[in-house]
Amino acid sequence: MAETDNTVISWCPNGMAMREAEGYINFSPLNIPEDALLPEISENIIACDAVYLPMEDMLVRHFTFPLKHPKFLDSDILLEELDDIAGIEPDDWWLTWQAGAYDDGIAGLVFGIRKPLKHALNATMPWQSSPLILVDGWQRLNHALTAQDTDVAVVDADADGIFFGLYKHGVWMGMRRLNADMHSEETQATMAEQMLWSLQAMGFDAEVMQVQGRLTPAIAAVFPESALSETTLETSLAQRHITNLTLPLPLTTDKQTLNIRHGSWAQRTTSAALRMWYRPALIAAGVCFLWLGLLAADNYRMQDGMAKMDTAIADAFHRGLPEQPVIIDAIAQLRQAAGGAETSSSSQVSKTLEHISKVFQDTPWQMQEFNLIRGSVTLAGKVKSLDTLNTIKDQLSRLSGMDVQIADTDLNGDEVSFRMRW
Repeated sequence: MAETDNTVISWCPNGMAMREAEGYINFSPLNIPEDALLPEISENIIACDAVYLPMEDMLVRHFTFPLKHPKFLDSDILLEELDDIAGIEPDDWWLTWQAGAYDDGIAGLVFGIRKPLKHALNATMPWQSSPLILVDGWQRLNHALTAQDTDVAVVDADADGIFFGLYKHGVWMGMRRLNADMHSEETQATMAEQMLWSLQAMGFDAEVMQVQGRLTPAIAAVFPESALSETTLETSLAQRHITNLTLPLPLTTDKQTLNIRHGSWAQRTTSAALRMWYRPALIAAGVCFLWLGLLAADNYRMQDGMAKMDTAIADAFHRGLPEQPVIIDAIAQLRQAAGGAETSSSSQVSKTLEHISKVFQDTPWQMQEFNLIRGSVTLAGKVKSLDTLNTIKDQLSRLSGMDVQIADTDLNGDEVSFRMRW
């Protein structure tokens, strides 16, 4: 089997799925060995772009602080608060959060994963290659949130349960996941009631607030009809992993992305395995730059010498043929004028140069090579486009009466290098 990269992984208590670069989604049971913290993945998976972790397996808390700006919030403040309200051990958790202005301070949500899981993610391929380690519920609910200037409950149901949360005054007041087999309307109705109680505990008021997101008719039945104008009702729900893996991936540079892999844990541009090559690579780069500098200096001296030689040749040409302009090649013209053309008759050379000169006047190009040997002409240069090249070819064919062939071309940026023969 060929190695696969650019994989996106979704992992939840019911199983795991992977979306490959081509878009295929492969499902597998959740197999976590007793001495491991991460599911087993095929050795053919060598890298991944993103990992969705299950929100229900994380520490999720709402917070408020009397701070003037979210930039003053850090993990130490949050860990101290969580220690007070939840009795957690600060050294056991890695936190990720997002906050916004709220009343006279700031508010938001904090997510936590245990440090051993963080270390396992950081030390095991292909998990360690992912620049994005995401909370699936956060990504799903933010994707379903369409109006950020109002107070709304956001719901996103799938065949395996429901994500829901309350967005109020521009910040999230809470998020939760309820798992159940949602294939029966009876189960959906039961889950919908539990969801409504949780939303009300977060501060949801069904009489004045709207609901956004993806629901089924059975789930929608627990809300007033007036609150459902911004919802999407579906009778058939996709599986959790499919819904996760069809989300658009956020940018790692987006400050609004809730990426568990942030701060000191943010992925560097190169892997740890490559860092051992930094010093040799820097030395090699230094040597290369020195060589290029010397080469550039030699090239400059050579071009300066060639320019002086061209000037001397042109002066000699004008002394020998004061009445003629330099059309293509001064030395060739001097030879022709002196009757010294060794490989072609002077009349043929003259006609060929006349044809080239006429075409050159109508459609100029950057001349690089001109050879006339045993009646065969080779012409090379650069033009701005293929259309210009075809115009030159047609004009030369018409004037010379010969079948002018384009031997080869090379596209380089805005220029086309060419070679013609006839």
